[in-house]
Amino acid sequence: MNRWSWLSRVAAMLTFALDVGCASSLHHGIRPLRPLELATAPYEGTVTSSLNGSLMYESGCLLLRVDRGGYVLPVWPDGSIFNGTSVIFHQPGKANQPVMVAQQVQIDGRLTPWGQLPGYVPFEHQCEAEPFLVSSIRPAD
Repeated sequence: MNRWSWLSRVAAMLTFALDVGCASSLHHGIRPLRPLELATAPYEGTVTSSLNGSLMYESGCLLLRVDRGGYVLPVWPDGSIFNGTSVIFHQPGKANQPVMVAQQVQIDGRLTPWGQLPGYVPFEHQCEAEPFLVSSIRPAD
């Protein structure tokens, strides 16, 4: 085997390995979440449940660790902002309310299936917690 033939084989193998590595890191076309990305949706005032727990930011996901066990992904009203240490909760017609990460809170709203949130595939893939549409939030008693 001549030198050029060997080099072209090595180059082809490296190209293939890099292509496979890049493809697997894209999780089959699902983009990773941007830093401090917050799941938001239009405000919905429907309350079917209340959950007590603490907010936590892990692996690029802002989650509520529920006191009775498990996690949910809060879906905040549009206009809410996350800065890494707190969420500025926006409830239409009311003053914005800061909520700190690690703070014990009660959130009111409703669990919703992922199928009703088609644009949230990156959150579903990366966060692996059931979505909860937040209608209100307050410090836990």
